[in-house]
Amino acid sequence: MAFFESFTASIRQKWLDYYQANRPWLSLQMEGRSVRTPDGGQRPTSSLILGVVNALEPKLGNLMVPFFQLNADEDAIIEVLQLNFDPDIELGNGGSTASVGMSDVEVSAGLLPDALNPSDVA
Repeated sequence: MAFFESFTASIRQKWLDYYQANRPWLSLQMEGRSVRTPDGGQRPTSSLILGVVNALEPKLGNLMVPFFQLNADEDAIIEVLQLNFDPDIELGNGGSTASVGMSDVEVSAGLLPDALNPSDVA
């Protein structure tokens, strides 16, 4: 049981780090689709969270088959993994209702070109 508690704590932290780094687009996505949380906030859909945490923690993939065989309800799996919380509240951002402005977006130089050259696409 100690392993699972440590594992879920690690997954939780990776999810929070990912959410914080990708908050601008996740907040926009949540305007259309979100899930209410027990802490009075909201979070992204269960399928989005499960996709992200499986990419961030490949070992979780080993548990997904038995989880889905026992209960294919994605919301129930989010509960088991202890991810049913508002990430903005956890991060001290005051809840998901806070709007994200362009000043909140950090653009890293060199990740995306300002404009594509037609020869770059070919």
